[in-house]
Amino acid sequence: MPNHHRTGRGRKPRKIILPQLRAEGVIKRIIMLRIANALNGLAYTPYDSVSMFLSTHGHNYKMGYFRLDAMPYEAVIELLLGNTIQLVDATQHNKPLPDSFKFGLTTWCLVFNRAIGCDVRVADWQTREMIYASRHNHRALVQRIRRLKSVFGASKPAIIGDNILLEVHKQVKFDDKPYLLKELLEAE
Repeated sequence: MPNHHRTGRGRKPRKIILPQLRAEGVIKRIIMLRIANALNGLAYTPYDSVSMFLSTHGHNYKMGYFRLDAMPYEAVIELLLGNTIQLVDATQHNKPLPDSFKFGLTTWCLVFNRAIGCDVRVADWQTREMIYASRHNHRALVQRIRRLKSVFGASKPAIIGDNILLEVHKQVKFDDKPYLLKELLEAE
């Protein structure tokens, strides 16, 4: 009698779904998800989605430095699958990062990593206050990421410069001036 275990005959075919194939590395994202940060990042097309890390939230510890819905869920899923995303923003100053990224995005990465059970440094500029905010705020977000993790798994932590790439445009004239941004977008 033949050994059906080796030949595969007599076994039911395994049902594989797309997220499982992506998680197993069979399907890789060819083009990374590009996310414009509202409002300034909208000037740099094309983009696939919009995030909401605001500079004003970057100065507000009580809010935990960002809104609950700051990062689009499609980006969360891409990170869970081990893919890289790119965020685009601009600032009127000549500084390396806008406050929205320096405080808000960094703290968001710490919350994401908390949700997947990984405690790593996400950026050189992270502070004790950001770590505290990530551990004591955002319980609802942690629960949502954990639900997504139960479906998609989690392959690696969110680290700025590794799987979260930043594109920052400096010294722009339309920072905090939506009417100038509108004129710029209409001119294209």
